[in-house]
Amino acid sequence: MKRNLFQKLFFVGTIVAFFIAVLPACKEDNNSATEQADTTKLVALLDSCQTLLDEATTDDYPESAITTFQSIVTTARTAISSSAVTQTVVDNLVVQVRAAKETFLAAAYDAIPTSALILGISFDETVSNSQFTTEGKGWTAVLKSGPSEIFGTATNLPSFVTGKSGNAMYFSNGAHLEISDYAANDLMGNKMSIAVWVNPDSTRAGNYIASYNYWKTWKFQLQAQNKPFFTVSTTKGVTDADNQSDFSAPNKTWTHLVVTLDLAAETMSFYVNGVNTMTWTTNEKPDLTGALTSYSNTLPLMIGACTTYAEAKAAWDWSWAETPANWDSFIGSMDEFKVYNIALTDGQVAKLYKEEK
Repeated sequence: MKRNLFQKLFFVGTIVAFFIAVLPACKEDNNSATEQADTTKLVALLDSCQTLLDEATTDDYPESAITTFQSIVTTARTAISSSAVTQTVVDNLVVQVRAAKETFLAAAYDAIPTSALILGISFDETVSNSQFTTEGKGWTAVLKSGPSEIFGTATNLPSFVTGKSGNAMYFSNGAHLEISDYAANDLMGNKMSIAVWVNPDSTRAGNYIASYNYWKTWKFQLQAQNKPFFTVSTTKGVTDADNQSDFSAPNKTWTHLVVTLDLAAETMSFYVNGVNTMTWTTNEKPDLTGALTSYSNTLPLMIGACTTYAEAKAAWDWSWAETPANWDSFIGSMDEFKVYNIALTDGQVAKLYKEEK
């Protein structure tokens, strides 16, 4: 289900419901006398909501959330200003405004615990001997060129370019990062999130952002039509999902992407520029449960590529992919790459985007 669409429809539906409920009731009361409705509870609720809105700033909430909630509160006040409003309408408004208040509070920016960061790469790190130490667990990221078996002499290491914030890293011709000193348990939890700024050069089905044992455990990439695409393998089965929004990450443009996985809650969510664009559940993806599966070989955590050439050659039936055009790796730039051991909330993603944009 498209969560952001659901929320918009909820807000719009709430406002429309006010008028649908109020106008017929008022018309009815013009023709017959009814007792005056008791609005005491609703007025108190609206007053508390207005106090919350008066104190809300864009440092604490997305501006769109403030605007929408204010519209609902204002509309409710207008609805009860009529002397002909019925008790049924008032009672319905109480329910609707309470729901809107809960939705607004859920949109609040929320800090991410420092302890939740497993891997952080700002691309401003000091590189020595083609490697650097990452944030979080302090793993070692090694700069690697694309396989010569695929690219011949047209190979190169990842390079530093101007990024969204400070430096970014540019990947081409199979260039990537490999991390081998990780602890497997850190990458096998039932909750995780990946956040990154991407600036792809072109539209490709195999624009790999990160991969841990590719589809044998999990991978994150831009699929065809530049949609964020995540694959996870659990004891239940393999789940492939995207956010069903073409060109979410346009070429030659910086876009913030986040994917969150919560196997305990049986959900997977995609975010684009701080906004939840899709949340999947086991209703649509029945294998989105269980525990992550490991792989018989110990492979590096890959940033910017699907796997190593040796692994692909040994394990894949892949002669079709043995060309530069078909080798799955990222072409373009990345910045502020992060992996967390929690499923970020809407507010945490919004705060992260706000701070980094």
